[in-house]
Amino acid sequence: MEQVLNIFSQYKNPDGLLKSISHSFVFRVLGLLLIYVSQVLLARLMGPKAYGDYTVIITIVNILLAISLFGMDTSALRFIPSALAKKEYGYVHGFIRFTYRLITFISIICSIALFVFLLAKAKKFNISFSEGLFWAVLLLPFLAFIYQASSVLRALQQIKTSMLPIYILLPIAISLGCAYYYNDHNKLTVDAAMMINLICTIGVCIYINKKAGRTVNLLVPEAESISRPGLWTSVSAILFISTLLNMLLKQSDILFVSYFLGNTKAGIYGAATKISTLVALGLSVTDYVFMPKIAALWEKRQIVRLQKLVHEGSRQILLITIPIAVVLLISGKWLLGLFGDAFSAAYLPLVILVVGQLVNALTGMVGGLLTMTGNQKMFLLFYLMAFAAQAVLNILLIPSVGIIGASIASSLGLILLNVIGYRFVRRKMKISASAF
Repeated sequence: MEQVLNIFSQYKNPDGLLKSISHSFVFRVLGLLLIYVSQVLLARLMGPKAYGDYTVIITIVNILLAISLFGMDTSALRFIPSALAKKEYGYVHGFIRFTYRLITFISIICSIALFVFLLAKAKKFNISFSEGLFWAVLLLPFLAFIYQASSVLRALQQIKTSMLPIYILLPIAISLGCAYYYNDHNKLTVDAAMMINLICTIGVCIYINKKAGRTVNLLVPEAESISRPGLWTSVSAILFISTLLNMLLKQSDILFVSYFLGNTKAGIYGAATKISTLVALGLSVTDYVFMPKIAALWEKRQIVRLQKLVHEGSRQILLITIPIAVVLLISGKWLLGLFGDAFSAAYLPLVILVVGQLVNALTGMVGGLLTMTGNQKMFLLFYLMAFAAQAVLNILLIPSVGIIGASIASSLGLILLNVIGYRFVRRKMKISASAF
């Protein structure tokens, strides 16, 4: 890590980006390490079958979370920096109030829908799985508020604080809670794990939303709230569909594996998908810092500075991505073995997923560029194409080659998305998203 940060320092940093990226990198590495340890702990305490049930429930929650946010988390990164750049403080206050009201309404609707699904299908599930789904019903709104508060903080360039709840507080709290429960009961069922998740999420939600409120009051001058729900909703609707497709592109393979092969196999495959996402660490860190700045530069039509920013970010992505990919390819079987002996069978799928994530990182900040520059409709089209291809491949390959087929489908879908997006940005926007 120190070597990577030293390399970063060779580049000029007129806008203070090095400090933000360094902080983001350190927090992401620490956060991903905590999340990985948390998942290893859960797999060890629960066993492959219960951990598979837990993985499926969390995947369902994540998909419903994307619906609950309705793209407002991504919209915050576009509208808040743009309004601040033009000193339209009333729009900032209006946007934040509007988004919270909308998210509250949608998340409650999603929770009700999940509860109705539970009532209709409860007889087909075991008791522990059904109770786990019930706790997920209550979990969803609080999780949505956490993500929106984090996005508001991120849009205000409070990078460390915005990463704190998801990458630090939640994994630590859930791990400690589950370890305590296991020590007291000598077992950890999926319903107990979900109940602990809910309790921890409520506590973190209260903390981060109070923090976000104080930060907004401090950094955004008081102004009469101005609302533009039509504009915000229309843009967010497209971003929402893109975000949902992104979620499906990255996690629907787990649900396909669950449907064709059962929850135990889904849990084993899920471990490989979690490890493979480490390859995209460089991209996610850079995106996390750069996306609000891309929106501000595009709003001012400073294309030359934008291209320089993108090249700088892409070089830094490479510095992080390649070493991580090599480490995972070498030590992947050992990392999977930490989850339990049964999880080592996912090594070949892990290798395939790493290749897909590597292409994702090497194509640069394609998604950030398209989203922050008003080309979200084209990005949506690319997502539709990629997800359709992935879904067809999952249906064709999983029954015949198992979780290897799921990894092939996932990687090819991700590669298709990024290659098409990269070519569009280069040809239509005249911006190179890569380091070259």
